[in-house]
Amino acid sequence: MERDNTIAYYYQVAETLKGRIESREYPPGGLLPSEKDLSAEFGVSNITIRKAMSLLVKQGLVVRRRGVGTRVLETGDQRIPLRITGNFGDWVDSALSRRQKLTIEVLDMETVPCPHPVATALGRPPGSDIWRLRRIRMLKDEPISYYINYTPLERMQNVRVDDFREKNFIEVFQAASAIAIDRIEQRVEATTADMDVAAVLRIDFGAPLFFITNIYSPADGGPVEITHMFFRGDRYIYRNVSSLTNG
Repeated sequence: MERDNTIAYYYQVAETLKGRIESREYPPGGLLPSEKDLSAEFGVSNITIRKAMSLLVKQGLVVRRRGVGTRVLETGDQRIPLRITGNFGDWVDSALSRRQKLTIEVLDMETVPCPHPVATALGRPPGSDIWRLRRIRMLKDEPISYYINYTPLERMQNVRVDDFREKNFIEVFQAASAIAIDRIEQRVEATTADMDVAAVLRIDFGAPLFFITNIYSPADGGPVEITHMFFRGDRYIYRNVSSLTNG
């Protein structure tokens, strides 16, 4: 089997087996092929197969029993749908997915040097001070998404960390800055986790992510706030419904 040498072999094997589990090629309750058979199929060592199996166990996809083998668990589709539309309220509702009982953990709120892409979008000097908020959303005890908000210092003078545990960011921002958000530009990319993001989300380096940038503007001006969002590819799925009409 052809392999990408830039990605750890065990991770490639684990992702391939995960795909087979999700497609029901390996159905719930069934056993995966033996380590010997998988080692021969993928052309890797038994150690690599064991590391791949450990990753699948960690993800809650399989359970291993000595003398029995590796059994596929019934998990259903645990991913949370992202519905990205022109209506920001729709997007917030799907992303937060209140039915999943997600909780918010604030990592920090501080003044930092402004990253170059953010400075460019906000029309500020690169490296100048900017207000930053970092949060993660938790599903039970598992971090599944990571948010970084940037806005000029003067717009967030009287906010508290606890404000962001009680309300969504835009509500707090509009109240603190007296700016009514009218436009949101969204950019969606597929990316992978670098070491910084991987550490925050407790995932492996190179794990797949949805990366979404929101740029917020009032009706009569340019951008005033930027949010970077990282959604775990194994916990979210993009879903949309469109109607076709005859033109």
